Amino acid sequence: MADKRVYSFVEKKYSSNGIASLVLSAISIVLFLMLLLISYWLKGSAGTWIGACGVTGIVMALLGLRYGFVSFRDDCKSNLPGKAGMILSTVAIVGWFFIVCVGIVSMM
Repeated sequence: MADKRVYSFVEKKYSSNGIASLVLSAISIVLFLMLLLISYWLKGSAGTWIGACGVTGIVMALLGLRYGFVSFRDDCKSNLPGKAGMILSTVAIVGWFFIVCVGIVSMM
């Protein structure tokens, strides 16, 4: 006998924490790229406001990583946005860490 196909009509909803992780990490990466471009246009003389925006981007990336971890605890939900948010947050954190290290070295 042939196996019968089983169809599941249960919709998997996305975790709200996973969506928050994805949004925060995407905003952090966009902010990172915008600040790099602005700093390039101003030839490194952007001032302290660009640093404040950078700290905001770092906080967003860290919160995106936290929400990504929390999204895995949700029951019966799809983890795709949480996984994507964690990957983007990790990329953003590495980028921000690199920029901070370059800034510290240039101050010496």
